[in-house]
Parts: sequence; structure tokens; C-alpha cells
Amino acid sequence: MSLRVKLILLYSGVLSLVLLIVTSIIFIATSHFIYKEIDQGIAAKASSVIKSIKIENSSLFLKEVVLPDIDVFASPDTYLQIVDVRGKVLSKSSNLGKQDLPLSEYTLRSALRGDRFYETVRAGNQDIRVYNVPMIFAGQVIGLLQVGRTLSTINLLLTQLRFFVTIGSIAAVILAGIVGWFLARTALRPVERMIRTAASIESSGDLSKRIDYYHSGDELGRLADTLNAMFERLENTYHRLHESYEMQRRFVSDASHELRTPLTTIRGNAELLLKIVDEGPTPARAAINDIVDEARRLTRLVEDLLALARADAGYEFEKEDVLLEELIQSVTRKARFITSDKTLNVKNDCPSEIHIWGNYVYLSQLLFILLENAFKYSLAGSEVTLALTRKQNQLLEIAVADTGPGLPPGEEGRIFDRFYRGEHTRGKEGSGLGLAIARWVVEQHNGTITAANRQGGGCIFTVSLPMCKQISGGLLNGQGHLS
Repeated sequence: MSLRVKLILLYSGVLSLVLLIVTSIIFIATSHFIYKEIDQGIAAKASSVIKSIKIENSSLFLKEVVLPDIDVFASPDTYLQIVDVRGKVLSKSSNLGKQDLPLSEYTLRSALRGDRFYETVRAGNQDIRVYNVPMIFAGQVIGLLQVGRTLSTINLLLTQLRFFVTIGSIAAVILAGIVGWFLARTALRPVERMIRTAASIESSGDLSKRIDYYHSGDELGRLADTLNAMFERLENTYHRLHESYEMQRRFVSDASHELRTPLTTIRGNAELLLKIVDEGPTPARAAINDIVDEARRLTRLVEDLLALARADAGYEFEKEDVLLEELIQSVTRKARFITSDKTLNVKNDCPSEIHIWGNYVYLSQLLFILLENAFKYSLAGSEVTLALTRKQNQLLEIAVADTGPGLPPGEEGRIFDRFYRGEHTRGKEGSGLGLAIARWVVEQHNGTITAANRQGGGCIFTVSLPMCKQISGGLLNGQGHLS
């Protein structure tokens, strides 16, 4: 959910709650005022009726109560009724017709106690607000006056008021939501501009771009200034790091080139001296052997550094049609001379006509790196397995498995980093560059390489490479060209 929608929903929710509270208060206050006016009206009407009652002397000791004509006090929506202490109707307004105002036992008992009170009763299909007034003569209740007013008009008015208030509130919330949408859109437009600028920097890598926002006094302006300052610092830091990296890359490349020739000379002269000096464990021969071994190790290190320098420089080697069977035979024939206390078992389940679109030299280097790594960490007398399998989607899977200590948890991806050497590699010869070169070679061939532990011990490296597709008239290489 976007921030704009959240703001609109929050604003609309608060507005709806406020409108609900305000309209409820208005409706309750209006209802109370109207009912109070009704109660005051029928109370005044009852007072007028009571004042119109006359007492006449019918004899020396008897007095007669003369009731007024209550039709004088009646109106189309106001009804009057007088009953005696037994509940018998003595008089009523003509607008009641054949009906009487409802009279309950509770109402009659309350009147006999001299209580004046209001009640709402149901007569037919309408509600009537009734004011009950006891008629007292000589300290004794002689009857009950009931003045009622129909609530149909009032209830209809309140219903219409409730309807219009509800419709008005809903319309107000909808209108506020629409207006809030445009207001939020206008207010958040600078934020969207910031997002687009940041996304453009992320996608293009151009740290020179800045956010255009001219209202620097508000919160968004301060945010834009902060982000622009951060982008400027990142740009400066990036340039310094890039320059440092370029200098380091050029140094590694130049040093590798410069060291190759003297190392080759040292190694050649040392091997020549080994042929000249006498056979046997003489100090001179041991020293020359050490020179040859170190020269070989330094030569490999320089070659690895040169390969990585080429990778950093974006070097892409030339590719051609490589016959898999020829490549495997050449590599395995040479790999068996790497070690004398381990054996190499080759399992090739692929047809002999499989071709790979790649570089023969670098593919050989990839296989040598994996095999040498497997020989290095396998136990003496154990077996290293090289397995080749043809998978679906024109993929070739090459797996190299050893019987070594395996990989500690979390190192499956880190072992391909440059110069990384885990705990299990301590005491083993190596620079930590071989697997980094292997990953670069695989990526140059549009493949993948992974490392995992085997069940029962050891590690297995799996390489997946695309094969050339067989079509009529030739082979279709990985770039879709006919070769």
C-alpha cells in the first residue's frame, strides 16, 4: 500500500469518526430539543384544561365538578381524554373518534398517588406522547387528565434528518477522499521525483545526478538537500575508490607482466643447474630444488594474478567449437601426473559428439583447478571422481568430487572469493585465487559453478555449461550463430 493511499485512508477514517461523533451529538440534541418542546406544549395544554374546570354547588353539602369542552383545547395532532378513578372515560376530544388513549394499570395507580408524568404509548400504528395530570379536589384524586400529541410527524422529521445527515456525511467523506487524493498527489510529487532520481542512480550508476527541489525551507527540501549531500559524498568516495582500484589493477597487471620474464629465467636456470650438479642429497642440490619449487609457485601465482587482472579489465577471451571428448582426454592424461598417491576416476556418460562453445585453454585451466584442488584435500590412497552428465536444456554438468574434510557451514559461496582460505585449508599450499579464476572462467562461458558437501564426507564442485545445439548443416553455438 502506497503512502498516498495510507494518508487518504487515515484522513478519511479520522474525518468519518469526527462526522459520526458530531452528527450523533447534533441528532441527539435536536431530538431532545424537539421532545422537550412537545412536553412543554402538552403540559401547557393540560394546565389550561385544569384551570377551565369549574366547581358548582348543587346543594348545601354537595358540589359538582363541571368539565370544560375539551374540543376547544384539541388540535389535529393533540388529543385530550378525562377518566375517573376507575379508568372509565368521562370525556375525550372528538379527533379521537372511536378510539381512546391507552391507559395502563401502572398509569392509573401512579395518577391515584398524585404523580404527574410523561409517557410514550402506542395507539394503532403511531406513537403518542402523553402527559398524565391527576385531577385533585379537596385533597382527593377524582380523575385523570391525559393530554397526548402524536409523534408521527416528529419521527418522520427525525428519520429524514438522519437520512440526510448520513448521506451528507458519506458524500463529505467521499469528496474529502477525492480532494485528499489530489492534495496527497501534489504533496508527494517531490517524493516521487526523489524516488525516480534514486532509482535512476541505482540503475545507471551515475552518482553525478541530483534531486531537483527548490523549496529548501520545508521538510522535503531539507530531505532533498540531505540526499544530495549524501550522493555527493558517495560520488567522491566512489571516484577515490575507483581511482585506487584502477591503480591497484594496473599495478597487479604490470607487476605480473614484469615478473613473468625474470621468474621464467630463474626457473629455467634452476632446472638447468639441477641437471648439472651431482646426483645425491647434497646441500647445493637441495637448495636448487627449493629454488625450482618456489619459482614454480611464484610463476603460478603471477599467472593467476594476471588472469584476475584480465578479468577485472573486462577481458573476454576468444571462443571456438571445443570437442568435449578431446578436452577431457587431454586434461585427464595430464592430471594423473599431478599426484601419485590418489587415483582419478572418470565417469563420462555423454555422447562423443558433444561440443562446447568456449575457449579450449581456459576450459582446461578450469578443470585443472578443480582437479588439483580435489587432489590437494583428498586423503592418501583415496579416489577423486570426475563425472560428466548431459542434462536437459542443452546443459553439460561437470562434477569433481573428493574425499577431503568438506566445507564448514557458510563457506559454500565464500570459497570462490579471492584470497579466501578457510580453516580447513591451513597448512595446505595455495594462494586462494584458483577458485576465483574458476568462477570467472565459468561465467565467461555463461555457466554456473557451485560447491557442496557430499554425504559420507568430502566436497563436490558442480559446473553447468551450455552445449552447442546440433542442427542440420552444422552446430549452433551459445550465441545463436552457425559454426
